[in-house]
Amino acid sequence: MNATWDNDSASRRFAEEHRLPFPVGRDSSGAIGSLYRVDATPASFFIDKTGTLVERLNGAPEGDLETEFSRRIEKLLAQ
Repeated sequence: MNATWDNDSASRRFAEEHRLPFPVGRDSSGAIGSLYRVDATPASFFIDKTGTLVERLNGAPEGDLETEFSRRIEKLLAQ
């Protein structure tokens, strides 16, 4: 999620450069950030198919971004 205080073009450039394997949306109203209490970026949220927040990752993941996110997403899909 691209928070209200993030620069939209810089966020899109980051997503393209790192070839993020997931969509990055913009929270222009701040509603999502308020709901999940986002106070800094990057922050990632892993939500299961019932809409329950399963894991929150503050900051960039250690290691390879795609590997870490894929591992967490596969875990969610297996539930």
